[in-house]
Amino acid sequence: MNKLFVRLTILVVLLLSGAMLFATGSTEEAAPETGALSAVDPSGQTITFWHQHSREREEGMAAMVERFNATNEWGITVEAEYAGGYTDIYNKMVTAIAGNQVPDLVVGYQNESAAYEYAGALTDLTDYVSDPEWGVDDPSDFFEGFFYQDVNTQFGGKRLGFPPNRSIEVMYYNLSWLQRLGYDGPPETWDEFAAMCEAATDVEAGTYGYAISTDASRFFATVISRGGEIAKADGSGYQFTTPEATAAMEFMKDLYDKGYARKIAERYGDQTDFGNQKVLFTIGSSSGLPYYGMAVEAGEAGAFEWNVAPPPHTTSRAAVNVYGASVSVPLTTPERQLAAWLFVRWFTEPAQQAEWVGISNYFPVRYSVAANLGDYFAENPRYEDAFNILQTSDTKAEPPFLGYSEVRDMVNSAYMAIIDGEDVDEALADLEEEANEIHAISVP
Repeated sequence: MNKLFVRLTILVVLLLSGAMLFATGSTEEAAPETGALSAVDPSGQTITFWHQHSREREEGMAAMVERFNATNEWGITVEAEYAGGYTDIYNKMVTAIAGNQVPDLVVGYQNESAAYEYAGALTDLTDYVSDPEWGVDDPSDFFEGFFYQDVNTQFGGKRLGFPPNRSIEVMYYNLSWLQRLGYDGPPETWDEFAAMCEAATDVEAGTYGYAISTDASRFFATVISRGGEIAKADGSGYQFTTPEATAAMEFMKDLYDKGYARKIAERYGDQTDFGNQKVLFTIGSSSGLPYYGMAVEAGEAGAFEWNVAPPPHTTSRAAVNVYGASVSVPLTTPERQLAAWLFVRWFTEPAQQAEWVGISNYFPVRYSVAANLGDYFAENPRYEDAFNILQTSDTKAEPPFLGYSEVRDMVNSAYMAIIDGEDVDEALADLEEEANEIHAISVP
């Protein structure tokens, strides 16, 4: 069955769930009114947390949860549960909302939390975050782009989640190879990038310049690197026919047509080719640093120097795509909602954030955490370089719109079609029209 059809079906179910909830009201207690949190007692609550972490991250999360359970002054017990990947969790939430059996905490991207909120299923965390007793201790310590990413203008500025960590899009590059080609370091502009890709391409040796990922996050990264956006400034829809988007796709198509870039042949094939010194550049998540390290260690061509840099840009200052799933608090009871928030607050305190960095390799959400990362920076200098990119670049986020999951699939298909030969203008025009059709039926 077509993936987009499945996602649209789920969206329709959520819209219908929202209509039913608005008509009948939730069977749970309503959230506390503004200023009423002081009357709520979270003591003794047991809450369920659906997350996506597996392997080492799941083990690390379990250890942190166990410590919270043993030390928090309210006797709150968090039961953390691996609920699958993001799509699995989204599907489970649809069922949970329809059956009024939601968890107390759920991981999800901003567009997914928008879908849950349309169904009337989330707690607005605005008052929790700012409450004098229960709120965060220093809002100014949070990276601004992270802190406000979950405040959704489609829903009147409600805060639909809170960030536990974040990642950015970075360019991975082979420094040893660049130096052999006569370059001192990575490219800062797209013209420099193209020249280096050409120099690295050797058909007989099987080497090439760039591994093309048609993922929507890569698309967004190339557009913002030219000063563009894919969402209209007033939030009324999408814009994919801008000069910036057109230039980005024409550039990538030209690079591919000349043989300087190749499509990624299999999942994580870009990492494998990078480790084998077959490709000079890739662009991907900063959270992939450990996996690139393993690919280099396992590479067939021997060790080499490599690092990360911002994606090339035409703007005066680099722009990076910031993303990451947040944690939302579904509507249950005032006591359970507050208990859930208190775990989130604890998790985003500097000490826990520093610990989570060591477990996950994600970025912390607070400036002050850097003071606790000296040892980690020393052991992981490329992570420190990536963290510095975050602090010296303009940060941009993909749209939090309801229905953006479906649009992401459309972006991927359009990008792939362009690389395969479809006219850039026609492909982007079709993408814009189809994306705005989704947006029109998804507006609250």
